[in-house]
Amino acid sequence: MGLFFKKKKEKELPLGELTLEVKEQLDEFAEKGNQLEREGAYEEAVQVWKEGLSLIPEPQQCYGETIWFLATIGDVYFQKNMYAQAHECFDKARGNLSGGGYANPFIMLRLGECCLEIGDEKNALEYLIRAYMMEGKEIFEPDETGADDGTKYFEFLRTHIDLGEGVD
Repeated sequence: MGLFFKKKKEKELPLGELTLEVKEQLDEFAEKGNQLEREGAYEEAVQVWKEGLSLIPEPQQCYGETIWFLATIGDVYFQKNMYAQAHECFDKARGNLSGGGYANPFIMLRLGECCLEIGDEKNALEYLIRAYMMEGKEIFEPDETGADDGTKYFEFLRTHIDLGEGVD
């Protein structure tokens, strides 16, 4: 008799949507990593975020949540002058199929900065222009802590395209 009864399948979510359980776990990993980063434990934070990223099913590029983890990991690499690793993270975030990567000025900025640091001026220019078009000069200004000064990258952009009058 048991052969005729099929086990009820859980409702499958469309590609790109995560279960509430996975979303809650991702939030926990994100917050734990954020706390470690605030404490200056950068390597540990990256490991926690990578663990969180591993919870996202394949193909990870179909999930918007992937963007956050990749950008956060990439930002730590960028701050540590590990530009090739940072570039890899931001490039994956940019290419996310949710479309959120190309629409994110921070990702465009960091990707442009990484490209410039690894010697890819053509792509650096493209991504820095995108960041500028979305956020203006403000995206290149130091953050509230005074760190993250984008003057070098703004000057690169300004020497390659006409940003108009009164940009100084």
